Amino acid sequence: MKGGFEITLSGGARAFCPFSHMGMRREENKENYIGRSFTFDIIECGDRNVVLSRKNILEKEKQERKKSLKASLSEGDKLKGTVTSIQNFGAFVDIGGVEGLLPVSEISWNRTEKVSDVLSSGQTVEVIIKKLDWDNDRISFSLKDALPNPWDEAERNWSPGSYHTGKVSRIAPFGAFVTLGEGVDGLIHSSRLNGDKETGREPQTLKTGQTIEVKVESVDIANKRISLVPAEVSREEEADAAVLKNYRDADPAEMRSMGTLGEMLKAQLEKKAGRDKK
Repeated sequence: MKGGFEITLSGGARAFCPFSHMGMRREENKENYIGRSFTFDIIECGDRNVVLSRKNILEKEKQERKKSLKASLSEGDKLKGTVTSIQNFGAFVDIGGVEGLLPVSEISWNRTEKVSDVLSSGQTVEVIIKKLDWDNDRISFSLKDALPNPWDEAERNWSPGSYHTGKVSRIAPFGAFVTLGEGVDGLIHSSRLNGDKETGREPQTLKTGQTIEVKVESVDIANKRISLVPAEVSREEEADAAVLKNYRDADPAEMRSMGTLGEMLKAQLEKKAGRDKK
């Protein structure tokens, strides 16, 4: 009814419980309470009106559970909980009568844009306790810490010199981030996208969501950084390096017949341009 629930007491008498006094947190789906039995405190009793509340009862139960958990829980513990509420900044998880916050940044190794795309109310999750602050009644959880860390295998899965196909996840002023696998992004620095007048290489413009082949230049596990270069750029540089090596390794007689290094590079570019046209 308007403002709250009509409650039928034992014996058939009618009473009223305001929405704000039915639970510790406001329940959006009020139909969940219909037909269920609860214990109430009487906070107002007149000739015609009886007003009830569950708040104090629930608060006492919470403090008892909190006291029990306080003696048994430690930061770093892994335990199961139930998602009770989805918010833009994360999700609240119940671990046995006491709730804590699972921040959006701790849900997945991937970047989580929308919490409801990953979690739902009533879902059972296994979380790690990140922080316990009993004085301020705050518990923080991590879901991703309970999952394998993709960076543990990054150097093996994306070793320097290897080629991979990824998806551009974000464009920044200093370059483009490319997702190589779950929770692992690499960076193509802007300097590797600017082109080269001397070789005639055109600048590259990337867009979010674009699929691109890249080469891994370096892997820094400690700082969770992978440096990438577009595969096309890398192969051109490798071809130029091969020409330079042949030029340096040739004997003087061969060098005279081969011409200057500039002429060799020019011939290499013209040859490549001819293949591209075909």
